[in-house]
This record gives sequence, structure tokens and C-alpha cells, in this order.
Amino acid sequence: MNIAEGSKPIMADLAIEQVAPACREKYETGLAALERKEPEAAIAVFLQALEQAPGFVACRQALRRAVSSAPQKRHGMFKRIMRKSRVVRLLGEAGLFLHLRPLKGISFAEQALIEDPGNATAHKLLVKAALAAGLPQTALISLDALAGEQSFNRATALELAEASAECGDTSTAAGLYGRLLKENPHDHSVLQALKRLSSQPIAAPNPIAEQSAGFAPPEPPVKPAASTDDAIIKRYETLLVHCPNNAKVLTTLAEVYVRKAMFDKALVCYQRALKSAGGDAPALKKTIAETTLKKFDAALGKLDAGAPDYAAKRDQLENERLEYQWNKTECLG
Repeated sequence: MNIAEGSKPIMADLAIEQVAPACREKYETGLAALERKEPEAAIAVFLQALEQAPGFVACRQALRRAVSSAPQKRHGMFKRIMRKSRVVRLLGEAGLFLHLRPLKGISFAEQALIEDPGNATAHKLLVKAALAAGLPQTALISLDALAGEQSFNRATALELAEASAECGDTSTAAGLYGRLLKENPHDHSVLQALKRLSSQPIAAPNPIAEQSAGFAPPEPPVKPAASTDDAIIKRYETLLVHCPNNAKVLTTLAEVYVRKAMFDKALVCYQRALKSAGGDAPALKKTIAETTLKKFDAALGKLDAGAPDYAAKRDQLENERLEYQWNKTECLG
């Protein structure tokens, strides 16, 4: 494979529509073998597909399913010793190529997992090799397995959170960081990670993170601005659970709520940010006043001009707006 493995990222995780037709055909052949309850045949075909496209996430997930469904053969002592020796050799090879040629490291670690599906060392080596190769979604598959088989381990949780954030799955990342903070509210590494998570730019939706092991359904077209605002709300509402007094999180979320005409939610966030600032933030007070006026304007715009009480409701809202504007002008000087 002619890939310059000295730089990072080497590759990218791939959704099913991004792989070559021949590779996709192998994947579908493997799925058919799984349907026929022929896991050994499926494993062989999936490995061929992954040799061509190491970042083919759905295929790697299917390979793990095939391995877990393969019948466990009972061997004599000699064969067990030979198998253990083979796993140790594969793990040594994976460690040897971990940083120099991480794609080879992934391949050797995967072969070790076929021999010994629950081998934690193989999973850890595969995670490190996948991250070194720029394949965070591939790393997540093994991180999830590690998290499922171990008690809540700080190092594993941090790696899982970091890989989730790199994939754009900020809800999972923030949830893991929050769980770590419950155990140690002063964990500097976690606090810094949450800070980075709140400041990183919103990425475009990740088709791999959202698809299952099969074909991803086509997504309806959306306006980029709306899509970005929804992504910001999803991220910052999750962050707010774990850092409820963070002024940056509160004001960023409020600004997005204003753009989406969710004025009540915006005002709650602005008020919380003001309280977090000790109540002394003139610029924030001015923003709260402007947002309240926008709320009045939006309410006026929603009135039904054909309703019999339209004039009365309009006059009431206009008077309330004027009164609020007058009082705030006096307060803000």
C-alpha cells in the first residue's frame, strides 16, 4: 500500500459510499455469509476488504460481529499453547509497527483479536495505532469494547472522550468528561478538555458517526447556517450540564437561541451569565434589554391581523414594549 505513514493523518475513516466498489462488494459478500451463519467465511472476506480500506468502519464493526459469533473451538493443551504464542507474537508485531507504520499495527492487532476476541492489550494497541493513523472512528470501536469489559477506568474514559470529540460526537465526549468530574471535580486534565471542547469549531455532520453498520439513509438537504446552529445547541446544552456557570457557554448558547427566535431560552442563559458575572456586566445587561425588545417584536409579528382582538393585543404589546424600553433606558443611562 503506497501510503506515507510518517505523517498524520494517514487516512480517514470511511463510510460505505466512500469505499471502492470492489471493496464494497467484498463487504456485502461478508454480510451475506453472516446471514447464512458462516462467520469464518465472513471473517476472511471482511479482512480482505479491510486490507484495501483500513478505515472502512462498517466493515470493521461487521468483522467484530463475525468474530464474536464464530463458535469457540476446544483445543488440547499443545494447541492452546501454540495459539497463545501466536497471539503474543501478533501483539509484539502490532507494538513494533505502532508508530512507524500504524496501519500495519492495526492489522496485527486485529489478527490478535480474531485469535483472542477479548484481549485488552490488542484493543489498546489497535486504539493507539488507529489514532496514530488518523482513524478515530476505528479507535472508538475498540475503546467501546474496552469500556464495556472494564470497570470505569479513567485512562480509557479519557481516550474514549478524546476520540469521540475528534469524531464530532461532542455529546458522548462531554458526558464522559462529566462522569469523570463527578469522581474528581478538580481533575485539571478533564477541566482543560472540557474547555477545549467548548471552544473547538463546529464540524460538519459526520456520516460515519451517524450511520449504522449498513447503509446510511440519505439526509434531507438543510441550510448550512441552520445545521450549524443546531450543532452548536446540541454541543453547548450538553456542556451546560457539566459547567452550568460557564459564561462563555451560556452566552454562546444564548446567541444561537436568539438567531432561532427562542427568546425565552436565550434570556434565561443571559440572566445566568449575568449572575455568574456577579450582576455587574453593563454590556450583558444591554444585550438582555435588546433581546427582550426582539422578543416583543417577534410577538407583535405573530399576531393574527384578522382576529377580532388584534387591535387590543397589538396596543397592549406595544405599550408593554414602550414601558420596558423606557425603564431600561433609564436604568442603563
